[in-house]
Amino acid sequence: MTVADDVTAHADELYRIHLRHLDDCQTCRTQDDCERGTRLRRAVRAARLTTDARPRRSTT
Repeated sequence: MTVADDVTAHADELYRIHLRHLDDCQTCRTQDDCERGTRLRRAVRAARLTTDARPRRSTT
């Protein structure tokens, strides 16, 4: 597993955690913002940006 794979896996795990939170949190389900939901959303966004910013390795 490469570093890029690790970063992508981390971003995916954060996204799964965020989705579980959305399912469990009554505040988030009613379209209100909660502090934990906001932090998770920011963490997912930052992880995705890190994944997108990494240089791609050539497969040729």
